[in-house]
Amino acid sequence: MTEKIKAKRSQKKGAKEILRLGQKALDYRRDILSIDQVTRLESATSELKNVLGNKTIYIDELEEKAEKVDIELKESGGLYYHKKGWVENVEMLMVAAIVVIGIRSFFLQPFIIPTNSMYPSFFGMQPNLYEEENEVPSLLERSIDKVLLGASHYRLNVESAGNLYLVLQNGGSFRFAEATFPNGRFFLFPNTVKEYVFEVGGKEHTLQVPAEFDFDTLIAKKFAGIESLRDLPLIVSQDQGFTGNRLKLSNQNYQKGDIAIAFDILLGDALFVDRMSYNFITPKSGDPAVFRTGSIDEFNRKIGTPVRNFIGEDKYYIKRLIGEPGDRLEMKVPDSIFTNGTDVRKGVPGVLYRNEKPISGKVAFDENRKRAESLSNDPNAKNPMNYPGYRSEGLLSNREVITVPQKDDVTNPTGFNGYFMMGDNSTDSLDGRAWGFVPENEIIGRAFVVYYPFTKRWGFSN
Repeated sequence: MTEKIKAKRSQKKGAKEILRLGQKALDYRRDILSIDQVTRLESATSELKNVLGNKTIYIDELEEKAEKVDIELKESGGLYYHKKGWVENVEMLMVAAIVVIGIRSFFLQPFIIPTNSMYPSFFGMQPNLYEEENEVPSLLERSIDKVLLGASHYRLNVESAGNLYLVLQNGGSFRFAEATFPNGRFFLFPNTVKEYVFEVGGKEHTLQVPAEFDFDTLIAKKFAGIESLRDLPLIVSQDQGFTGNRLKLSNQNYQKGDIAIAFDILLGDALFVDRMSYNFITPKSGDPAVFRTGSIDEFNRKIGTPVRNFIGEDKYYIKRLIGEPGDRLEMKVPDSIFTNGTDVRKGVPGVLYRNEKPISGKVAFDENRKRAESLSNDPNAKNPMNYPGYRSEGLLSNREVITVPQKDDVTNPTGFNGYFMMGDNSTDSLDGRAWGFVPENEIIGRAFVVYYPFTKRWGFSN
C-alpha cells in the first residue's frame, strides 16, 4: 500500500488561489455562462473547497481536485484565468489610484512650498552656495544630498578667459524659457524656468534655474556681498564684439575650465495638508492655511477692496491666517522707525494688531512683533530667530484699519466670509496686503506635517 503524502504549504497556497479564481469567475461570469458550465464549475470548486477544509490534506487528492477546477476555468474563466496576472495588476493599480484620489480629496493633500514667503516657519527653495571651488561636492555627495534634502546641483563652467558679466535681458536680469528633457518637470514635461546669460571673454554662457528661485540675490551675495543686483555698476559697451547692457560681477580674470559659481537648490518643504478639519471647524487665526487663488480677484472686486495687485492665476498658496470674518486689523509703525536709520527698502517694520491688541498665539506672531520692536530701538539689532518683522504696506499701511468681510455684511454680495492671509516672511511675501481677502470657499486646509526633506523641520507643523 502506497503511503499518502501530505501537501506542503506552498501547494495548499496554490490550490487556494485556483479556488479563489474559480469562485471569482462564478461571481462575475455566471450570467454569460451556460447552465452546464456553471454546474461543472460549481461542482469543481465545491470539491476543492471540501478538500482544503480537511484537517489533513494529501497531495494526490489536492492535485486531482485543483486540476478539475483548472480544466473548468480554461473553458469558463475568461479574462480571470491564464491572463490573471496583468488583469489583477490593473485592478490593483485602479484600486490604489481610487484610494490615493480619495485620500487627496478628503483627507491629506501633498503640497511643496516653492517660495520663502513663510520663512522661517516653512522653507521654500533654499540655496547652498559653495564659496570655494574645492568645496564643490562629488557625484556621490550630490546623490546623497538629493535623497536626503532634495538638493539639485547647479554650476557655471567658464568656457573662455576674461571678466564675468551678467547680460541684461530687456532691462531685467533674466528671461523666461522652457526647459525640456532632462530638466523638465518629472524629466519629461516642459517646465518654465528663469534663464540667465553670462558673458566671459566675449562668449555667452547660459544657466537655467527654477522660475520660483531667487537667483538675483544669490548672485549679488556671491560676487559683491550685497543683497540687490541694482547696486552693481551698469556697463554699456561694445568691447570684444559685445553690444548691450550688462552688469560687471567680478574683476577676477577667469580661465577656461574655472567654475564661476556653484550652488545647490534645496527643495522647499514638502508637507501634507489637512483637508478634513475645516469640514467640522472654521479656520482660525494663526493657522498655516493652504488655499487656491482662482476666485480671489473676483471676490475682492465685488466687495470693493482697493487692492494693489491682482493675482490673475489659479494656484495653490500657503500663508498664515491673520484675520477671521469681522476682525479689525491694523499695522502700527513705531515713530522711531522713521528717524533712527532703520533700513526700510523692504518695507517699514510695524506691529500687527488684531481687534485692538497685538496679534499673538503663534511663534510667528510673537517673533515678528519682537523684531519690529527691536528695530524701533536699534536698527542694527541682531535677529537670532530670523523673523523679519511684519511690514506696513498696501491694505495694512501705517495706522489704516481694515475689517475682514463677513458674508452677512450689506457690503458683501458674494455670500462668502472672507479671511486675511499674510506670509511669515513679510519682507518677501506677496499676500493679502497686496491682493486682498480670501473667500472661504477657496481655503483647502491647513498645513499638517512636513514629511520631506529630513531636516529639523520634519514633523508636525505650527
